[in-house]
Amino acid sequence: MTAKLLLILRFYRSAMLLFCGAASLALAWVAKVHGTPIVPALLLGKALIYPLFLYVWIIPRYSDEFYYYRNLGIRRRTLLGVSCAVDFGLCCLLLNYSAALLHTAR
Repeated sequence: MTAKLLLILRFYRSAMLLFCGAASLALAWVAKVHGTPIVPALLLGKALIYPLFLYVWIIPRYSDEFYYYRNLGIRRRTLLGVSCAVDFGLCCLLLNYSAALLHTAR
């Protein structure tokens, strides 16, 4: 189980980290500028961006890598689902951190 998780995180780092990290930082900046009431809307926006990002960018570009991971015992659905869950969790932590900084600054 740990080996599969490390493989999924390797895929996340190679395929999704740059775009998702940039989007998360942009959302944290918007939360800092506009305040904490906008955080749920930002999380919803991030959740709505995922299908577009997956079907327009990730699946066509990394389709050959999916066969590699399938041969290692990881399905495409699992690979993408866990990668998105990890990124969504990191985004939630980042938004909570920026909201906490905003509250301590006031």
